[in-house]
Amino acid sequence: MDIKEETGGLAQRRRLGILDSAKRIFAEQGYRRTKVEDISNDLSVGKGTLYRYFPDKKGLFLSVFEYGMEQLCAAIFSKVDSMESPPEKIKAAVRTYFEFFEDNPQFIEIMMQVRSEFRSEFRQIHLELYGKYIGRSQTNLRNGMANGQFREMNVEQTADVISALLQGVLQNFYLSEFETSNENGGMAKRADKRLTDYVEPVTCLVLEGLLRR
Repeated sequence: MDIKEETGGLAQRRRLGILDSAKRIFAEQGYRRTKVEDISNDLSVGKGTLYRYFPDKKGLFLSVFEYGMEQLCAAIFSKVDSMESPPEKIKAAVRTYFEFFEDNPQFIEIMMQVRSEFRSEFRQIHLELYGKYIGRSQTNLRNGMANGQFREMNVEQTADVISALLQGVLQNFYLSEFETSNENGGMAKRADKRLTDYVEPVTCLVLEGLLRR
């Protein structure tokens, strides 16, 4: 059966199943060491099944990254879009951001690999989805300024700084809390710290710099 002949629900479930398997294997083995056969064998299907959904290994790898970024944005938007208070929106966004990566540690590895292996594609995918997030962040800052909760600021620069802070904490956590655990370059999370431990200090740092005294 051709993919176009499959029902929408079935095709979507199969595609997500491939992405889930690929995320785990790429994270454990690394992009260069991973073969398409590794993923198809994990799913107990032929390679042809994967090629019906993705053109090649690179396309599958980038799709794993893009889908993860879409999930991250959706998680944040679902939390903050219905909220009214600008400070509460920031608190919710910070917590959701760190919770997402704590629940999906393999995606941290995927992000780092994509940025290393395919820098231009990383920038294109990241910036496209980042634009959706940063627009909401800027609107929230403007609303906080308008109602007197936030001081006057350069909204565009401040939104970028907040985003960079989150990414910097995530990268530092990745470098310090994950270590190579086997000859294939797999990763193991150290048990002494959690990514969500940074929710309160980051939130306090951001809001103490924004709230009108």
